[in-house]
Amino acid sequence: MIWLTARQFRAQALAAVAVLAAAALYFLITGLQMHHTYTADLISCTPQNDCDGVLRQLPETYNAAFHLLQLLVLAAPALVGIFWGAPLVAREIETGTNQLAWNQSVTRTRWLAVKLTAVAAASIAAAGLLSYLMTWWARPLDAINGNRFDALTFATRDIVPLGYAAFAFALGTLAGLILRRTIPAMAVTLAVFIGIQILVPTAIRPNLLSSTTVTFPVNQATASQANGVYMGRGGAEVYIAGLPIPQGAWTVSAPPIKDSAGHIVAASAHLNCFPGPGPGAGPGAVKAGGPDFAQIGACLANYDLHETITYQPASHYWPLQWYETGMFVALAGLLSCACFWWIRRRQN
Repeated sequence: MIWLTARQFRAQALAAVAVLAAAALYFLITGLQMHHTYTADLISCTPQNDCDGVLRQLPETYNAAFHLLQLLVLAAPALVGIFWGAPLVAREIETGTNQLAWNQSVTRTRWLAVKLTAVAAASIAAAGLLSYLMTWWARPLDAINGNRFDALTFATRDIVPLGYAAFAFALGTLAGLILRRTIPAMAVTLAVFIGIQILVPTAIRPNLLSSTTVTFPVNQATASQANGVYMGRGGAEVYIAGLPIPQGAWTVSAPPIKDSAGHIVAASAHLNCFPGPGPGAGPGAVKAGGPDFAQIGACLANYDLHETITYQPASHYWPLQWYETGMFVALAGLLSCACFWWIRRRQN
């Protein structure tokens, strides 16, 4: 069975090796250049304690490659589920070769177990290699950006892609086993994986660990620690930008300024506090800090306003990585068990 599975999987494996080799070569060549530039920039700017301007050029240089490679790593588990998982059993059923295999001395469960184990191991290994290369390659850029919790960044670093690969492969296999057609199974796998990528960072990941909530009174002292005021919905909402939360934290929620009764405060209700263009600058306008902004904070302090920020501290990064990976590995295990139950149900 192992030899047969290797023979059937040979074409996909060779294609994957070619893609991984090309990706590794690109990661290695450009990564070494970027790491060298980052180290040289740090050495040149550290004596003057002015590294912001120097290091800002590095993300601009690699911005296009950065986003493209992240999309590649994120898409890898989906491609595993689509091209390795979905056809694993569905193609056998479509061509009728499953009947030959199931009428031999090898049982259906053993037949499926060998296929699942061999191809799942290859799927996780491929995702792990891409994740390792991406994490190493983007280390200077992640250090400069300072936001490891960004949805795309978090999902393409360290160990989370391994959980995604295991889940996508098991999902594709189950879809193919139930639908018995390769193309519909591919479509279902892709649709579910896209849905997961929308659902997890917005609704699940922020709630895996308890977050910290801080309420800032709107006054001159708070204004002096922030870096601007932001108008939303044409001035119907007001936000304070850059409030001092711990470095590297993930801002989960930052609703607009509210009054003591919990009502959202519109800029039009306090026009006297907004000198210059103020709300008339339009939605999304940001007024930089400085004397004017300090005056805004001092003026708004008379109205007992506040802004509340909920965040995950930087120390939660690795616990969230482990929890999310474990969650998807567990889902992959449940889907695999469903595969065995379904194939035994057909036998009975």
